[in-house]
Amino acid sequence: MAERALNTAVAGDAGDRAAPLPQTHAAAGGVVALLVTTALFVLTQLYLAIPLLAHVGRDFGSATPGAVTFALATGFSLAYASGFLIWGPISDQYGRRPVMLVGLVALSIATFACAFAPSLSWLAGLRAVQGLAASSFAPVALAYLAEAAPPRLRATAIGAMSTSFLVAGIFGQAIAAWVALRWDWPWVFVATGGCLVAMIPGIAAMVQEPARAAVDGHLGHRFAALCRLAVRPAVLLLSCAHITLLLSFVAMYTALGPHLDSLGLDPGKVILLRLAGMPAMFVALLAGPLAARIGMQGVAGAGYVLAAVGLALEAVLSQSLAGIAVGSLIFVTGVALAVPAMITQYGALAAPHRAGGMALNGFVLFAGASIGPLIAARMPGFVTLLAGLAAALLLAAACAAGSASLGRRKP
Repeated sequence: MAERALNTAVAGDAGDRAAPLPQTHAAAGGVVALLVTTALFVLTQLYLAIPLLAHVGRDFGSATPGAVTFALATGFSLAYASGFLIWGPISDQYGRRPVMLVGLVALSIATFACAFAPSLSWLAGLRAVQGLAASSFAPVALAYLAEAAPPRLRATAIGAMSTSFLVAGIFGQAIAAWVALRWDWPWVFVATGGCLVAMIPGIAAMVQEPARAAVDGHLGHRFAALCRLAVRPAVLLLSCAHITLLLSFVAMYTALGPHLDSLGLDPGKVILLRLAGMPAMFVALLAGPLAARIGMQGVAGAGYVLAAVGLALEAVLSQSLAGIAVGSLIFVTGVALAVPAMITQYGALAAPHRAGGMALNGFVLFAGASIGPLIAARMPGFVTLLAGLAAALLLAAACAAGSASLGRRKP
C-alpha cells in the first residue's frame, strides 16, 4: 500500500490525458543510479553556499554580510524555487529528457562562470542563473522515474532520489568547506562544474524518453491547473508546514559554523561535525515501510516532532560538541522522514494534477531554503534561533495534520 501511494504521488497528470501508450520501462538500475548521482551534484550547488559565505565575504571585503548571503545563497534558492513552477509544466508539455539535458548544460556553464566572477554583483547574477538551470532537474527526474522505472523498482528509485536530495545538504557543505580550506572558494565551482559536465554524456546516452500519451491542450493549461491547485485550503495548509523543513535545515547549518567558531573549534573538525548528520539522511528510505504501519501523515508528524526535539536538544547542549552532534543527528533524522512523506501528500492532494503538485512541492520546499540564511543572519544568537525553529516545526506538524483532515473531504 505504501509503495502504491508513493508511486502514484509522483506520477504525471494522468487524469488530464487519454490512456497511456504502451511502453517498455526505460529506467533500469543503471539509469536510476545515474540520475541519483546527478541529483547529488545538482543539489550540491544549493548547499555549498553555507560554508563559503565567510570565504566570499573576505574576497569581496567591501560587501556587507547580508549582501554576501543574498548573492551566494538567497539568489540561488529563490531562482531554484521559482524554476520548479516553470520546468515542471514545460516537461509535461515537451518531454523529460530534453529538459534535463538543456538544464544540465546551462547549469554546467553557469557553475564554471561563478569561479571567475569579477564582483559580488556578477556572482549574484550567475548564482541566480545556476538556480534557474538547476531547478530543471529534480521535478523532471522524479516525473521521469514515475513513468519509466519498472513497477518493482519505482518506489525504491523515488526513495533513492529523495535521499540524494537530502544527502546533498550535508555532502555539499562538506565538499565545499574541504576544497575552500585547501585551495580557495573559486575551485569549489570548478570542481563541482567538472562533475556536472561528466554527467551529461551519460544522461544523453542512457536516458530514453518514455512513451507517453499526447498532452491535451497547450502549455497554458498546465500552468492554469497549477494555479488552481495552489489556492486550495488543504494545499495552503500543507505548504505552511512544508516551507519550514529546509528553512530550518539551512538556517541551523548556516548558524552552526559561526557558533562553532565562537567555541574555538578547528575548521577541520567543523567539517566532521557537519558530516555528523549524514547517516540520518538514509532514513528517508524507511518512509514507505513506516507508512504501511502508521500512514504517511503519521510519518510526516513524527518527522516534524523528531526534528523539533533535535533542535531543542542542540539548544540546551549548545556548549557541548557531543550534544550538538547528537542533536543535529536527531534533527536531520526528522527532516529525512518528513520530506518524502510530504512529497507523497502533495501528490495525493494534487490528483489528478500530480505533476503540478510536484512543482508546487519543490517551490515551497526550496523557498524555505532561500529564507533560511536570512533568518539565521538576523537572529541574535544560536540558541534563540534553534528555539524559534523548534517552535515553528511543532506548529508545522499541526498544519500538516489540519491539511490531512481537509484533504479527506471532497473539494
